[in-house]
Amino acid sequence: MRIAFVFDDTLDVHDGVQQHIVTLGRELARRGHHVEYLVGESEHSPMPDTHSLSKNVMVSFNGNRMRVPVASSRAQIRRTLHEGNYDILHVQAPYSPLLAGRVLALAPQTAGVVATYHIAPTSMAAYYGGKALGMINQRTHQRIDEVVAVSPVAASYARHTAHVESRVIANPVDVQAYVAARAQAGAARIAQFHGEGPHVVFVGRFVSRKGAGILLEALDWGERQGIFPPGMHVTLAGAGPLLGDCRATAARLRTPVAFPGFVDEHDKPALLASADAAVFPSTGGESFGIVLVEAIAAGARVVLAGDNPGYRSTLRDDDDALFTIDPQRRAGELAHSIARALTDAPWAASMHERQAALLERYDVRTVADEVETVYAQAIADRRQ
Repeated sequence: MRIAFVFDDTLDVHDGVQQHIVTLGRELARRGHHVEYLVGESEHSPMPDTHSLSKNVMVSFNGNRMRVPVASSRAQIRRTLHEGNYDILHVQAPYSPLLAGRVLALAPQTAGVVATYHIAPTSMAAYYGGKALGMINQRTHQRIDEVVAVSPVAASYARHTAHVESRVIANPVDVQAYVAARAQAGAARIAQFHGEGPHVVFVGRFVSRKGAGILLEALDWGERQGIFPPGMHVTLAGAGPLLGDCRATAARLRTPVAFPGFVDEHDKPALLASADAAVFPSTGGESFGIVLVEAIAAGARVVLAGDNPGYRSTLRDDDDALFTIDPQRRAGELAHSIARALTDAPWAASMHERQAALLERYDVRTVADEVETVYAQAIADRRQ
């Protein structure tokens, strides 16, 4: 098949939706499909056959920073569609009427169209913004043949904002690549990240909803209660506007806390593999939990996550792995979870085994099988 991913944002960064289409696109190309990318303003895309079709501006929405199109050329879109002669247009939703909406409006009737929804709203403003966008895109949305969502919470968003039912297909993670990256890094590199004593790891943006500050609250609570094992140390990797505040908070703790900054994709598997407890305290806005699956695939001993709907569905309702995001109880509950992960070896081993069993479900090869089935149905819909 000739497949085009359609995405309003750029491919110059490695955020969640970008990871989704790049990981899936590589697997589809490996299977012999021809894959192209019709995207917003991109100068350094990691993928071949990328068509930059709009000028974009940075905005804040749903607790994230993203780039949205402000101008695109109908003539350029029409020409790209003609030259691409695509069997499938795979749109990432919700979408802007100024890029993806125009692609749908100009799409040839022979092309099957699939939309994948990625959003989990963090506020009523995000919810009502989605409903407004659904109304604006009502006409072009009729061009979509099949609808997919990456999780039940994303499916609920699609139902309430675009009034469509969707099939849940998980975000893909290249599990074999993560296992290979851990092996390539080698025991020495993992040991270098691990250091002496039990190691707790956070990887993510330093913004409020990702929860680095919640982890620091839990460290303070656990120190005051004296529940952490001797030698425990913590790594908080990433960048963002709250990094300075987190550094200042960590300086008041007895527990050693390292801030290595942004860790590139080459080193991330080894860092996650070094974790006795990989902790992701996001309070919401997560439609899935790619980083949870990455940590499990890398070989983190235990993965602990904030109990938001996206993370809960990814971890298959495993209450042992989830801790409350209620502000009154989260510090103590997370502190106890960390302490148990580092001191109760049978419990940690049991959780590690359960989490490793999730990997086949989220592996890109499993996901690509399901997506190919949806593509075939979309093409059949067109022929009917």
